[in-house]
Amino acid sequence: MESKIRVLSASVDARLNHTRWLLLQYHGFDVTASDSVEHAREQIQTNHFDVLIFGSSLTRDTCWLLAEEFRKCNAKGKIVEILPAPWAAPKNRPDATIVGTDEPTKLVSLLREGKI
Repeated sequence: MESKIRVLSASVDARLNHTRWLLLQYHGFDVTASDSVEHAREQIQTNHFDVLIFGSSLTRDTCWLLAEEFRKCNAKGKIVEILPAPWAAPKNRPDATIVGTDEPTKLVSLLREGKI
């Protein structure tokens, strides 16, 4: 039996985070949504996640802080950053980026097909 990919979605926009949670749950992923930096750090420190997703609403410093915590706990874990526009620069060194307008279909296929 194949285990579900465990995903932590970190965003300070509760509506976007909830929508991402619903989408990924629907497609069979084990998802935790975190709507604060403190909650995301707590989740990273107490649970194992395969993937960390940064919402575009997070600051550059927050992305670096969460990435550092995540990499300490899971050096093989992958980070996906959602960009607000195709020309936007990543705030961190993610393993993959997705433009927000393309997010639903590309995010699911990226995770499902292991393209990160």
